[in-house]
Amino acid sequence: MKKIFLTLFLISFTNIAASLTLSEQRNLYTQASELQQQEKWQDALQKMQLIPDYPLTYLLEYQQFKSNFSPDSLTAIQAFLKKYPDHVVSQDLQREYLYYLGKNRFWDQLLQFYPKLPNSTDLKCFYFQAKLADNQSSRIWPAVKETWLTGVSLANACDPVLQHYLKIKKIDQKLIWQRFQLSYQKKQTALMSYLITLMNDSNKRLAEQLFTLSKKPEKLLTSTLFTNKKQKSYDYLNASIKQLARKNVQLGLKAYLTYENKIHFTSKERLNLKKDLISRILIVESEELMPWLDKELAKIKDVNLIERRIRYAIKLDDWSGIEYWIAKLSVNKRSENKWQYWQARVWEEKKQNKKAVHIYNKIASSRSYYGFLAAQKLGKKYQFNSQIITAKSNKLDHLQKQLAHIEELHYHSLPFLLKREWRKLLLGKSVALQNQLGLFAASKDWAHLSVVASINAKSWDALSIRFPATEAELFSFYANKYQLDSTYIYAITRQESAFDEFANSPAGARGYMQLMPNTAKETAKKIGLKSYHNRSQLSDGTINVELGSAYLNGLLQRYQGNRVLATAAYNAGPYRVDRWQNDLKNGTSKGLLMDSWIETIPYKETRRYVKNVLAYNVIYQYLSNKPLEFMTEQEIKARF
Repeated sequence: MKKIFLTLFLISFTNIAASLTLSEQRNLYTQASELQQQEKWQDALQKMQLIPDYPLTYLLEYQQFKSNFSPDSLTAIQAFLKKYPDHVVSQDLQREYLYYLGKNRFWDQLLQFYPKLPNSTDLKCFYFQAKLADNQSSRIWPAVKETWLTGVSLANACDPVLQHYLKIKKIDQKLIWQRFQLSYQKKQTALMSYLITLMNDSNKRLAEQLFTLSKKPEKLLTSTLFTNKKQKSYDYLNASIKQLARKNVQLGLKAYLTYENKIHFTSKERLNLKKDLISRILIVESEELMPWLDKELAKIKDVNLIERRIRYAIKLDDWSGIEYWIAKLSVNKRSENKWQYWQARVWEEKKQNKKAVHIYNKIASSRSYYGFLAAQKLGKKYQFNSQIITAKSNKLDHLQKQLAHIEELHYHSLPFLLKREWRKLLLGKSVALQNQLGLFAASKDWAHLSVVASINAKSWDALSIRFPATEAELFSFYANKYQLDSTYIYAITRQESAFDEFANSPAGARGYMQLMPNTAKETAKKIGLKSYHNRSQLSDGTINVELGSAYLNGLLQRYQGNRVLATAAYNAGPYRVDRWQNDLKNGTSKGLLMDSWIETIPYKETRRYVKNVLAYNVIYQYLSNKPLEFMTEQEIKARF
């Protein structure tokens, strides 16, 4: 195919362009974009030239460049980057062109286009190759050495560079050994195996022993590799103990105590190992090792570990333990609503209700999970402390061009670019201006952008932009169909995707209510939704909300209407929730009360998720002028 190159300026069709309406320009943009998808570049270029001032014409230029890269594109691409420095696709184009130049070994053009060291590792290695081709081996060696010293495998682009420095012995046995140690700490067995092949005989024998130990850490207790600190292998002892503890925490602690008595650790090593062991013991909840843990944790005073220890005490209904460990927190940490609430619960258990009520009154004034819990206990009104953001249109006058750009991205359903450009627009703006942008987004029913603005500005009290009630008819319809409160569906959606219809999680969850494809498929079959065929439809708000609502309704039925369990299951899956319920080790058949169960959910993400959804539901009740109810009597009195 004959390549088509953009010149510095588009052909001028000033008179024609001036007479086009916005609707006509949008249609021409759509036509040009479709022609590009069909690889009809010349036809697309002719359409593009008719709309030189349309806000998204630069995207057509970007696609022309991207699909027709050549070394000769360099000057035109530089001009594009200079013309559109504030658009995120300029960053994309720069990176993609660098990859093109690197993969095709156009070293002169690469250095001319980007003469400084890039940030990403693979682009760094293309840069190194270009510098080596320019006989600058010595100049780039410090940066190459820094790149080499990593415990993970490097990009393929780095192979020629590393081979060069291995050949001239700049990467010597010392550096090979240093990288082997880094890979051992991360247990990167493939990289360890490769590095062993580069070692001389003396290093290789020791590395092979360490490699075997890494695969079978239980052999640490009988190993001869750590008899004294002078051994070269001593630097691997800490990592070996940690690896053993991950496999068997009792053996890990035994190894730590054995080597502490035998060769003694430095204070820094000792602290690091104790923290790791305490963390492992709390994960497996080893009652046998708790006496050692309690003794050491009281000395270490690590905040994160103490908070985890408090949760373990809550799981055991050990109220003296809860009180003891809360007292070990710093004054600032102890004053947080969360631990104030649990201190009040301790007073309740000790029948010191006056002290409990005093604390509940303090935290009931906050708009939070713990504030709502306290208010409900006291029978007080929930406090929302809402900040009213009023529209000031003149505040956005200087951003009309940028907002027109955002409007067109939204119109043409370019969600990923829209989100990136919106975040870029918010960058560096004052809180007041970000609030105005959030209010503007809310007025357009761009719910996700509204939420992003409130988070970016940290405007936690600006409830109207932080908790938008978008697509009211859609959410209300499926709430009624599946006998759910619309505020509850809103709360789930706000927590799941912040109303991003096109959200796609790393795990594969999609859409408003972040449904996994398998869950969506099973739910569609269960409710007889024949219009659902594939995962791409989960980005359709209507399908997503119906499937999400139906799935949520099924979870509520499974848990007899208990939203605590249903909400946890929506996030972590019902099988995990069932296991958590069956796996309680509190030594009593009565189970835990609602607040204790939530506080002891093993997954931090799910624990936070449940608290947020329950609180968000009340906030949406308030914003919708509906009756306010944080927890039902059934949920409060339930045992888990």
